[in-house]
Amino acid sequence: MKVATAAAAIKRSITRFRPWDLVMLGTSIVITVSSFILVYTGNTKDLQVVIEGTGQSYIYPLSINETIPVQGPLGTTIVVIHHGNVHVEDSPCNNKLCIAMGEISLPGQWIACLPNQVFVRIIGTSAKDELDGSTY
Repeated sequence: MKVATAAAAIKRSITRFRPWDLVMLGTSIVITVSSFILVYTGNTKDLQVVIEGTGQSYIYPLSINETIPVQGPLGTTIVVIHHGNVHVEDSPCNNKLCIAMGEISLPGQWIACLPNQVFVRIIGTSAKDELDGSTY
């Protein structure tokens, strides 16, 4: 008996829709989908390097050649952008793991110098449809 009353309530709520309700619902769906496409596809075809230090943030195109000193609590970390690659050239940290991470060049890759609180990452969409790794 309760199932029949629930079905009747659903039927009543569906029949309460007016034409303008459907227009508003359709408009809302179109706006939501359009916003999603604009935000998540983006217009950036060039890759960008985001460098974050203590209280500072820099954004550079990956296509330039630049040496950037980034201040951290231990001292200055030197980040180099050269020929479409980014690497940490020097850092005042003891273990130098950020230097050992080598060069990065694809979106989503990153380098971190945790002791000096410096984080380097690449954002954007790649023009090339490359894999950054594979499994066998």
